[in-house]
Amino acid sequence: MSYKTEHITQQIRAVREARNMSQRELSARSGLTQSHISQIERGTMEPGLSSLVDVARALDLEIVLAPKKLMPAIGNILGSASVTGDMLTSQQRKLVRRLERWLAKGREQFTISSEADTLKDSLALLRHLPLSADELDRLRDVSLQLDHWQDDPPTSKALGEFARAIRHLRNAAVHRDRDDAVPRSAYALDEEDEDA
Repeated sequence: MSYKTEHITQQIRAVREARNMSQRELSARSGLTQSHISQIERGTMEPGLSSLVDVARALDLEIVLAPKKLMPAIGNILGSASVTGDMLTSQQRKLVRRLERWLAKGREQFTISSEADTLKDSLALLRHLPLSADELDRLRDVSLQLDHWQDDPPTSKALGEFARAIRHLRNAAVHRDRDDAVPRSAYALDEEDEDA
């Protein structure tokens, strides 16, 4: 098997098997012959790009080109997404859903709409990333602010601090395997930051 596509073909097979899909069923969905799929999975044939795209789409996957320097963050996100939903505690699910419902209703409270968009994106990631016990405690503490805001609407400064706290949790979860003590932004696209 070629080193260039070995990882991809292993993933294709793993996803197919995880979905209890036979090669014959994948053949019917992708338009490729079952023999072709078998050869790709065994590594006896180097798949062409169009074959990879057909198989990936039949498995409800997409092939995407990404900047190399973003691969550590993307790897962490994909690794976290492959963890079963059971890893996320029901407490985390409830807290994130509550925060998302609050944001849907209270979005107009943000004077800067990009801050609300960033908060929404952070919550979307926290829906899939398992948090440590400490991070879950911080998420619980942050969500308690919603109780206070029912009687007394938040100031723009309080909303900004709230959004930063959620973003900090997101960054910590995305970059968990890093040695850095301080979580870094999950979206470092600055050309000068080579180790993002």
